[in-house]
Parts: sequence; structure tokens; C-alpha cells
Amino acid sequence: MGAIQPAVDATLLLSVPAGETILPLLPLVLCRIVTEESCSRSITPDNLITALGSICLSLVFAVTAALFGLVTGFIINVLAIRLAADKPLLGKFSCTRSAHPLKAWQALPLLGYLLQHGRCSECGRTLSFSYPVTELATGVLFPALFLLEGWGAPLLFHCAYVAILLLVLVVDLRHRDIYLSVIAAGSVVALAGSFFLPEVGLAGALIGAGVAGGFFMVAYLFARVLFPKIDEPLGLGDVFLALMMGLMLGFPNIVGALVIGPLLAGAAVILLLVSRKRGLGDFIPYGVALCAASIIFVLYPGPFAEALRLPALVSLLSGIIRF
Repeated sequence: MGAIQPAVDATLLLSVPAGETILPLLPLVLCRIVTEESCSRSITPDNLITALGSICLSLVFAVTAALFGLVTGFIINVLAIRLAADKPLLGKFSCTRSAHPLKAWQALPLLGYLLQHGRCSECGRTLSFSYPVTELATGVLFPALFLLEGWGAPLLFHCAYVAILLLVLVVDLRHRDIYLSVIAAGSVVALAGSFFLPEVGLAGALIGAGVAGGFFMVAYLFARVLFPKIDEPLGLGDVFLALMMGLMLGFPNIVGALVIGPLLAGAAVILLLVSRKRGLGDFIPYGVALCAASIIFVLYPGPFAEALRLPALVSLLSGIIRF
């Protein structure tokens, strides 16, 4: 995805005399947003109506994507709870605190939590703050993807990637576990997506999986040797997660995620140690940081890829292979 271009040149805005509004420039701004052509063309009422109509339609689509994201966040919460409790994935919704059936309004994404003021209206017990945060995350990320990409197969697959990564993130954060069933499903979706995402491609997906999986397998074996007294210094689930990430992001973006992920994990560890919420030797869900880094590269990889000079890495490796 390319960089987002400004709706109108800064020089045009700076040309407005002091004390006057930019309202007269609104037609030009609308024209640039909708047509992506030069704003020097003549503005007619028909052009302006078309521009406003297109913007309104885009807003409707963005709101639709946000609502779909909220529902997806609710499903992620349900799956995370039922996977951890080893319960059937389908069935009636019940309170996570006292197991009583939920009313329809209580199960509303985000609104259910707000209307109950963070406490179950039936049993009065506190509801986890992570529930609305998860729903809000997907409610923001899905329309953001739409605004960056528009409708199409890439949007559908990227939304699916974000949902799967958030499910892994939520389960690992709450229950310190990564379920292979989720990784397997995500890997199948990622393989299918590689045929619809030309920037990844099947070859790029397989190379990304090999790079990420190989790196983490080596790290897993080294950790077992260096820390023999710790049961699982690096989880095998993280190795499978890396494989799925590689399939989703492809090469070279997976390299960027593998760089950003440890940085996020390190920052989180420092904050937890400073706040004394964790001590040295305590469990840190590393998969959370990997999922967060992957979501960043699904959403908007361009600036991070450029900062890490990933295109130059591809050129270098291509030159070596040709040589």
C-alpha cells in the first residue's frame, strides 16, 4: 500500500489570507479526494454533487466495516473464552463470571459493556476490560483497512488476518497459550490469500514462512540448551505462530515483523518491571508482541519497510541469487 497523499496541496491552503476560512476551497478538496486528479479542472454543481455523494458512500462503507469489526471483536472474545475453557464453540452466550444466560442487549459488542457500566447487570461481578478493548480494536482496524485499500479481495483477507492474529493475541495474553487449531486455520487462510495478494504471492508466502519458522526453531532449540532449568523458555507455539506470520506477510515484510516484535516485547518487559507488575523470570507472552507487529505490517507496512530498508534487502538477495 502506498503512502496516503494529502487531499490538497499545502501551498493552496497557505494562500488563504489571514482571518479568512478555507471554506471556499472545499470543492477543490472534495475534487482531489474523490477523483485523485488535478484540482485545476473547473468545478461544476454536478461535479460537486458527485464528489459529495462519493464521500458519503465511502463513509457508509467505513461505518459498515466498523460495525462488522465490532461483531468480529465479539466473536474473538467468545472464541477465546470457549477455547480456553474447552467448551463447544457454538451455543448460547452466558456470563463468564456466574454462567447465567446473557440477554441479547448484554451481548451487544461494546454497547453491552458500556450499558452495564463494566459490571454484569445480573450477578454484579466485574467484567474484564479486555472485552471492549478487543471489540474496539477490530472496530477501528477494519474501517482503517477499508480507507487504505477500498473494497476487494485484499481487504477481505487482511481483515481475516487481523482477526486471526487478534484471536491468538487475546488467548496468549489472557491464558498464556497458543492453540494449534487456530494457527492451522490461519495458515490455510494465509495460503489462500497468497493467490489474491500480488505483493505477497505464493513464493513470497512460503519463503516468509521458512524464514520465520526457521529462525524461531533455532531460537527455540538454543533456549532449551541455554536455560535447561526452565520448563519452556520459548514456547513451541511461538514457532508455529511465526510460520503463520510468514505465510501472511510474506518476504521481506516478515523480517520487519521479526524486528519490530522483539522491540515491542522488550518495551513491554521494561514497563512491567518498572511498574513492578512482573519480576525477573516471570512469564512474558512473547506471542502478543509478535501478533501486534504482524498487525502493523498488515495494516500499513510501507513506512516500516522503508525504515528497515526491506526493499534493499530484497535487491541484495536477488543480486546474490542471480550471481
